[in-house]
Amino acid sequence: MAKGTKKKAAAKASKRLSYKDIQIHYLADGVSAVEKLLNEGRASRAAVRKALDALRQQGAAAATLDDFVKTHIGQGRRGRTAPLVGTDRTYRAQKLTTGSPFVRLPLEAIGVKKGGLVTVRFERDRIIVSKT
Repeated sequence: MAKGTKKKAAAKASKRLSYKDIQIHYLADGVSAVEKLLNEGRASRAAVRKALDALRQQGAAAATLDDFVKTHIGQGRRGRTAPLVGTDRTYRAQKLTTGSPFVRLPLEAIGVKKGGLVTVRFERDRIIVSKT
């Protein structure tokens, strides 16, 4: 192996693509190209989300990328990703200084957006939350 070849290969393998590069790959080859970049480690989840946001702002048709992000990446930017349909999560009860224990739940998995209504049924050993 030549002297400079090892450094070039390592630098090329670790270089991540920018969100603009991901936009170009999506517009040229579709979601399969973006999925391939993620699997190869050449694109980060944050960059894919940023590419989707930029495409939305530009008015480009990005419905398939939006669906891909919702199903495979999730929308959560902090902490863990939003739960997907069919997954189980464990949540720790919280308590404010003067209040009683409560649980904060992400509702995007059932299609509820900010201001949306949910029905909550309290049973002896479980709470059932459903979209209204």
